[in-house]
Amino acid sequence: MQINVAFCFDHNLMNQAQVTAASLLDFARADHVHYHIYCVCTKEAAQVEHKLRQIVAARDKESELTMKVMDNPYEGAYEVRGISAGTYLRLALPGLLREVDQILYTDVDILFQDSLEELWQTPMEGKLLAAVRGGANLSDQWERNSKQPYWHFMENLRGNYINAGVTLMNLKEIRNRNLEEQWREWAKQKLYYQDQDILNLTCQGAIVYLPLKYNCLAYMTDEDYARCIREKVHPAKECEEARRHPVMIHYAGYKPWKQYDTNLGSVWWDYVNAQPDLQGLFDEAAARSYHGPTLLQRGRQKLKKLFEKNRQF
Repeated sequence: MQINVAFCFDHNLMNQAQVTAASLLDFARADHVHYHIYCVCTKEAAQVEHKLRQIVAARDKESELTMKVMDNPYEGAYEVRGISAGTYLRLALPGLLREVDQILYTDVDILFQDSLEELWQTPMEGKLLAAVRGGANLSDQWERNSKQPYWHFMENLRGNYINAGVTLMNLKEIRNRNLEEQWREWAKQKLYYQDQDILNLTCQGAIVYLPLKYNCLAYMTDEDYARCIREKVHPAKECEEARRHPVMIHYAGYKPWKQYDTNLGSVWWDYVNAQPDLQGLFDEAAARSYHGPTLLQRGRQKLKKLFEKNRQF
């Protein structure tokens, strides 16, 4: 079985892409499961190709790597929350990979923990995406986001807004519906969650909702899980499965390569340190010495967010 996986990144995330690709192959589990990894990156990031090929060859000679180097067609798209326009690269996949009908896109701040065989076989006929419901569905977050002028377009998505960090994409159906043109138009707008908002806006009604284990957010605490259960974002059984046996740990928020003691950060570092070809990519001493922003830095961050909010629309 061949599973198509896409990683999209710019020069800021070359090392992280190596970790994500290595963990994907290390946790393939079954001998009959192999991967075709498509790396879509900017020209500055293309220098990582040789290292990625070594990572793939060392782990599975039957898996493939295809590099797609391109200028970012969304270079001028809205940037917010410290996330660059590189995040929009996933929107280029349907047009860039014309020969591919289905692909799993994942962010490169993800650590794989198990095989994707079951996920890959998700029924997708007539559907555009498969993904996990995100934290934006929680009542306080939804209320805050509803103040965004465009949020009313997603009123029918309440309780079903997805986190797009892991997205199974039916590229054939996306092309058939000519969604790329809609994506280009929406990318001209100032959307707080950027391309994630675009996917939610344009794919609603054609989304398959995946179990939480396929996009287990590392920062989630016991109280976060309890709230998800209380507010019926995720069933209790899914939450327990995600905590005990996550297929993918998603390090959204604080990053372990910057802050060692972030939630589940030691899991990421234990994996990296156990791989000879990944050692030395990150400064562990610096990560261990950093324990989050100071009060002054937090104040600056709040002022920056306030400024961004005021100039957003």
